[in-house]
Amino acid sequence: MKLEVEKAKRLFMLWAETERFEQKVAEAKQIIESALARYNKPYVAFSGGKDSTVMLHLVLQYKPDVMVFLWDYGKYLLPRKIFKEILNIADTLKAHNLRIETTNAYLLLKDKAHNIKGSVLLEHIIPSLKNIEGYDCVFVGLREEESLKRRRRMHAQKNITCIPEVWPLATWRWLDVWAYIFKHNLPYISIYNLYGPLVGWDKARFVSFFDHFQFPVGMSNRSYRLWLPVLCTFRGVAFNSPWECRIGLT
Repeated sequence: MKLEVEKAKRLFMLWAETERFEQKVAEAKQIIESALARYNKPYVAFSGGKDSTVMLHLVLQYKPDVMVFLWDYGKYLLPRKIFKEILNIADTLKAHNLRIETTNAYLLLKDKAHNIKGSVLLEHIIPSLKNIEGYDCVFVGLREEESLKRRRRMHAQKNITCIPEVWPLATWRWLDVWAYIFKHNLPYISIYNLYGPLVGWDKARFVSFFDHFQFPVGMSNRSYRLWLPVLCTFRGVAFNSPWECRIGLT
């Protein structure tokens, strides 16, 4: 795996030298500058994934004291090993104004606590951020390339909450994201080094780590069987068969 990661890194570093990549970075910076000039109190939605890590690094260059919002899915859906890495990423990037939110529902429902984040954020936290604390903009690391549904929403400038969203990486490709990470030597969660070579760096998405039944579209059955033991290891459970891999209490 280590050799495959080094090969990929060399490829991404070459892409980082291209004019097209530099244009993408310049566009992202312009979007951030325009948003900071327009809005009074923005914050950054940070997940610890590759896209939000890149976006956070960019925004911090302009507003070092920006509030960084991190949602904790709880130990039953997000292994503590990975959550600790996420916290280390924020610390390395010097996100000093880090705010972590969660809900007790994760402790009560454990690995069955699906779709909890949306209801809690939409009904309680986001309205409070806007109406009580005065936040008027959120930087989100969405990219059009990720799905047709997302592309349509972004083209329509449709926000999913009452706070306007800004997407600095809207037109970036996965190659741009990894090129930026390696060019600037940014930290990223270590599981990508296992996930990328196995399913492809273009399909390595952090969202897939939360659900043991979910795996990226396009992954072959063979790759899925290879991936499951890795997933179980990070969740701290023994792997016996594809149907016995369950979320661990790590």
